[in-house]
Amino acid sequence: MSKKAISTMAAAVIIIIIVIVAAVAVYFVTRPPAPKANVGLIIATGGLGDKSFNDISYAGVKRAKEELGIDFDYVEPAAIAEYEGYQRDFAKTGDYEIIICVGFDQKEALTIVAEEYPNQTFVLIDEIVDKSNVASLLFKMNEASFLVGVVAGMTTETDTVGFVGGMDIPLIRDFFGGYKAGAEWANPNVTVLTPVFVGGWADPTTGKENALGLIDLDADALFVAAGKSGLGALEAVHEAEIVGLGVDACQCYLYAEVLASATKRVDVAVFEMIKDTVEGTFEGGVYSRGLEEKWVGCCRLSEEEEFWETVWSPFEFTHASLEAEVTNKIEEARDKIIAGEITVPSAF
Repeated sequence: MSKKAISTMAAAVIIIIIVIVAAVAVYFVTRPPAPKANVGLIIATGGLGDKSFNDISYAGVKRAKEELGIDFDYVEPAAIAEYEGYQRDFAKTGDYEIIICVGFDQKEALTIVAEEYPNQTFVLIDEIVDKSNVASLLFKMNEASFLVGVVAGMTTETDTVGFVGGMDIPLIRDFFGGYKAGAEWANPNVTVLTPVFVGGWADPTTGKENALGLIDLDADALFVAAGKSGLGALEAVHEAEIVGLGVDACQCYLYAEVLASATKRVDVAVFEMIKDTVEGTFEGGVYSRGLEEKWVGCCRLSEEEEFWETVWSPFEFTHASLEAEVTNKIEEARDKIIAGEITVPSAF
C-alpha cells in the first residue's frame, strides 16, 4: 500500500473518530438530565379535586418537581382496601426513592408493607407507623382551627356557630376542639353547637344536609372539615349567605361567604421530606409540627394570604374584606399560641 493511500486512510479514521466524539459530546450535552429522585404518591380516598387535603398534598409534590427536578407518579385509590396493593406495587419496583402515603387510614396497610420493604423509605400523613423507614407527619390542626374559631366568634351575629366534620374520629375531633376554643376565646357569649359528621369524605350531598341542619338551629358561621364532602356544606353556606370557614387549603375562592380557612400545609411538609430525600438527609420518625413551624396556619395571616391568592388558586382571586379588628385578633391568637400563652385543647 502506498504512503499516499495510508495517509488517506489515516485521515479518514481521524475524521470518523472526530465525528464519533462529537456525536457523543452532543448526546451528553443535549440529553435531558435524569430526575434527582423518583417519588410515588398515593392519594387518600376521595381523590384529587377536593380543593383541600388531597389537592394540597399533590401541590407539594408538584412544587418538588418544579424546584428540585424530581419525577413522580401518583394513584387515586377508590377504597381503603386498595391501599396495600398500591403501596406494594410502588415499593416492589425499587424505582422510588420515597413513597408518600396521604391519609391516616393508610396506616394499617403501611405497617405491613414497610416491614416487607425495609430499604424503601415512606412518608405517612396524619398517623404513625413506628418503623425506621417511615416518616410519620402529624399536624397540629387544633392550632389552625383555633384561628378560624376566632373568625367565627367575631363575625357571628346570632352568637351561634357550628361544625361539619367528615368522620367522627380523633383527627377531626381535634379540629373541632381547637375551633370551639378559638370561638369562645374571641367571644365569651358564643354557643358552639354539637358537631355533626358526614360519615365519609366524598359525599357532598350529606355534607350539605348536615350544614342545613345546623343553619336551622340558627348557626350563622360554619367550619367545615370533611374533604370532598365539605364542598356540599360550603354550598349550603353560600346559599344561606352565612359565614363559611374552609379547611386544609384555602377554600375562600369558592364563595364570597367563605371568609377564612384553617390551612394544613401538607404541601410544605411533603416538599421538606422530598428535599431531605434529594439531599440524602431523610430520616424516619415522628414529626409533629404546628404554627411555629408553619405546618399549619390560616389563609388570612399576612404571611399566607399572597400565596393563596396568587399561587394556590386555579385562578387569581382576592379574599373578601375582613375587618382589621378580626385579622388583628387572628394574629394575636397565633402569636400567643406560639409563645405558649394560649394552650389549645387537643383530642389526642
